[in-house]
Amino acid sequence: MRWLLQAPATDSVWRFILKNACQPELAARRKFAFVAGNPPWLSYRYIRRRDYQERIRRLAQHYGLLDRKSSHLLTQMELATLFFAFCADRYLAEGGTLCFVMPRSVLTGAKQHAAFRNRYIWTALSMIDCEQGSPLFNVPACAVVWKKEAPPADAPPETRGIPTLCLRGSLASKNAALAEAQRQWHAWQSSYAPERGQMTSWYWDRFVQGASLAPRCAWFVRPPEEAWVVPRDRPYLDTDPTIQRQAKAPWKELRFKGSVESRFLFATLLSDHMLPFGWRQMLMVVLPVICNTQGRLEMIDAAEAARMGDIGLAQWLENVEQLWQRHAKPNQRVQTIYDRLDFGHCLTRQKPAGTYKVLYTTHGTHLCACVVDAHNGRRWRWHRLALRGFVADYVTYWFETASAAEAHYLCAVLNAPLTDAAIKPYQTKGLFGAGHGRGERDIHRRPFEVLPIPRFDPANRQHRALARLSQRCHEKVRQFVEAADEKLLSAAIGRLRTRLRKELLSGELAEIDGLVSAMFAP
Repeated sequence: MRWLLQAPATDSVWRFILKNACQPELAARRKFAFVAGNPPWLSYRYIRRRDYQERIRRLAQHYGLLDRKSSHLLTQMELATLFFAFCADRYLAEGGTLCFVMPRSVLTGAKQHAAFRNRYIWTALSMIDCEQGSPLFNVPACAVVWKKEAPPADAPPETRGIPTLCLRGSLASKNAALAEAQRQWHAWQSSYAPERGQMTSWYWDRFVQGASLAPRCAWFVRPPEEAWVVPRDRPYLDTDPTIQRQAKAPWKELRFKGSVESRFLFATLLSDHMLPFGWRQMLMVVLPVICNTQGRLEMIDAAEAARMGDIGLAQWLENVEQLWQRHAKPNQRVQTIYDRLDFGHCLTRQKPAGTYKVLYTTHGTHLCACVVDAHNGRRWRWHRLALRGFVADYVTYWFETASAAEAHYLCAVLNAPLTDAAIKPYQTKGLFGAGHGRGERDIHRRPFEVLPIPRFDPANRQHRALARLSQRCHEKVRQFVEAADEKLLSAAIGRLRTRLRKELLSGELAEIDGLVSAMFAP
C-alpha cells in the first residue's frame, strides 16, 4: 500500500483503505468513555466470503451470542449484535457508555438474539424506540444505551423496566434536522421489559416445519388448461403457472412438462390459500417419494425411478437434475436437488395418509390454523386426478395425530384471539411495521413458547368443547368456500381472513377465546 501511495498516486482509494485499516487497531489501544454509532445491519446468511463467515462465527461464539448447540441459528443472526458486543469489549472503557442504533428485531423473541438480550438489553441504561416513526430505515429501529458495569452473562437478569423514550410521527424528510424532527414527532416516556418465552408446552418440539418444496417450478404442477382428456394413471403435467410469481431467480422463468405416474402426485397447502379453520384452494405437487411399510416417505432419484419402471417420473427427474446442476449453488449440506427437497428430513418424516394434520402459518401478521383430514388421500381429486395424500410445505408448521378431537382442539387454541395476541411481542416486524407499529412476520413455534398449551385430554370438558367448536368452524368455512364466487376467493388473503373472523366466525371465536382464557387462568 505504501508503494501504491508513492508519487504520483494514481488511485486515492488506497489512501482511504490504509487509513481505515490502521485506525481501528490504534483506537483499540485507547479505551473510550463513550462509543456511539450505527453498526451494519446484515444477517449472517448474506455474507458471501467464507473466510469472513468463519471469523464472524468464531467471534459470535467468543462473545457468547451463540453456543454450539445454537449454531443452526447463525444464518439468522444480525451482525449488529456482534458489532455491539465487539465494540463494548474492544473500545469501551470500564464505566463507559455505548449507544448504538439497532434493528428493533433484537428486542423481540427471536432465538438468535436471546443471548444478546440477556447480556445487553436486560442491563441497558435506557432505550429509544422508533418503531412508530418514519421515514427512517426499511425496518423498525431503536437505540440501545448500555454502560460497561453490567453483571456477567450468567447472572440473573433484573426484572425492572428499562426507561424508554418512544417516538411517533412522520418526518418531512429522512434526514431531517433534530429541531425539525422534534416539531413533527410526538415523544413520551415509557418503560420496556424484554419478553421471555416459557417453552413449557408438550407440543413445542412436536410441531415441525414442512418440507422445502423448492424450486417451486420443479414440483408444483397441474394438467394443461387446454387438455380435454387427462389420463388417470400417467397424466401429462405442466408447471403450475400460479406459483411462478413466488419464484426467484434463476428459477423464475423455468417450466417443466411431461407425463408422470399418478402415484407420485400429492396435495399441499400454501399460506396464501390458508384460512382460519380451512382453505380456499390446495395445490398439486409431484414428489419423488414412495411410502414404506410404516406409511412414511422414502426418497428416490431418477435412476431408481427408472429401475422401478416409472419412466415418466424418471424423465421428469432427469430434467430437474440437469437444471439443478446448471443453476444451483451447492454447499456442504445441500449437494443435490434431493438434499434440498428433504432438507432436515422435513419431507420423509411426514406421513401423507392415515392421519389428521394440524397446520398453521410460519409467517404472518396473525395466526391462522386449520386441520387436514388425510385419512384417505385417494378420495381427494384435484384437476380430476386422485392424489396419494397430503404433504406440508415449509410455509407451514404441522403436527400429525390419529385423533380428530386432538387435532381440532389444537386448531381452536391456535386460532384463538388470545393466542394471537400473546405472540405479538415475540414477532419480528418488516417494512410494513416500520411506520405503523404493525407488520408482524415470524411465528414459528412461538405459540408453544409463550403459552403452556396443555396436551389434549379426552376427559377434559374444555378440551372437548374446543374440539367441537373447531369442527363447527371448519364446516362453516367449507360451506363458505363452496358457495363463494371466483372473485371473492381470489381476493387478498389478509382481507379474506379478516372477513371470515369478523362476519362468519365471530361467535365461535368468542366462545373459543373464553375457553382458552379459562384454560390458562391461574
